[in-house]
Amino acid sequence: MNGKRIAATMLLLLAWTVCVKAQERPLSDEQMLGVILVANQAEIAAGNLALRKTRSNSLQVFARRIVSEHAQVNQEIATLMQRYGTQPQRSPTSDALTKQSTDDIADLNETSTYDFDEAYLDREVAFLQKLVNTVDGYIRTARSADVRTLLIRSRPSFIFQLDQAQRLQITIGSPGLMR
Repeated sequence: MNGKRIAATMLLLLAWTVCVKAQERPLSDEQMLGVILVANQAEIAAGNLALRKTRSNSLQVFARRIVSEHAQVNQEIATLMQRYGTQPQRSPTSDALTKQSTDDIADLNETSTYDFDEAYLDREVAFLQKLVNTVDGYIRTARSADVRTLLIRSRPSFIFQLDQAQRLQITIGSPGLMR
């Protein structure tokens, strides 16, 4: 069961990667921010689900941090877009990510309480790694200095979250350790 869940997550992340690479032309800054906005919304939804389903204190602290930091980045995106009088735009990448995140949340929601922590952390590690890689690419191709700055400022938080998820993955998966 766990292997199937990991395989499904990896296939969805592969689809996200293919969509990003299949773009004939680079995304506009507004489309890049649209992808980051969708990724943040996905993280907030997964974090809120974790807050409802997990019994692990350390995972609750992690999920609260995920929700808070991704909401903050979304607020920064909204402020930037308001200043420029524009909106984040959809793209094939953001559409694929929206579908992936909907499927991820549905799968996590169906996961038993006993298996939830491990499934959630597996998803977080894969998702955050892809998010960091995507942000790295967008930093290189963003046209606006303000968009690039927002991405550069957000990146360390995403890296820290990935590191924390990997550490929790080890702890949660170790029998006998305090949760």
